[in-house]
Amino acid sequence: MMTEPQWFQPTDVGEHQTKIKASRFIADIFPVKNEDEIQNYLSEVKKREYTANHHCFAWRLGIGDDEIWRVSDDGEPAGTAGKPIYQALVGANITNILAIVTRYFGGTKLGKGGLMRAYGGVVQETLPLVRKKAFIPRVRLVCHCDFEHANLVYRLIETYGAQLRDQDYAEGVTIQLSIKKDQADQFSWDLHELSNGLIKAQPSTH
Repeated sequence: MMTEPQWFQPTDVGEHQTKIKASRFIADIFPVKNEDEIQNYLSEVKKREYTANHHCFAWRLGIGDDEIWRVSDDGEPAGTAGKPIYQALVGANITNILAIVTRYFGGTKLGKGGLMRAYGGVVQETLPLVRKKAFIPRVRLVCHCDFEHANLVYRLIETYGAQLRDQDYAEGVTIQLSIKKDQADQFSWDLHELSNGLIKAQPSTH
């Protein structure tokens, strides 16, 4: 039986640099939760290294169907910087992360293959230096029920160690929760059974 890969996310920032044929490559790693944080860190690094030739980056949030990601070559030949940085993150099973590689050009061209190795390599060297924790994929579920059955949902949330995200008592009761992805199906089934089919837990669209 195949097991799911273990995923990680950084808990701290990290920095490492290397020199290749007089060009200096500085890798900065940041833990991120959203695109606003990503933009803030990008601005910080660009201000700090304002005389650099390139600020290439890759970031990813979430995993699987929920993953969003982006790369930038920032003036380097297409596919030689952002993608190798991203592939280094994927290879390390790490998410919720931003990796920026700043380059100071040293006068010698490295060629396409050389650039790909340089950008991907400096990130691969930096990742082991960064503190990490396990990333546990979670999903959001929404349950609609009457007032009478609301306590059943709350009890089950507690039993599973899930997180209550939102509740609305406008028309009946609407409860939103976050639960470990690998527990979602069993939670939904237990809720269906305990409520005699009256309550369904469905994926939340919010």
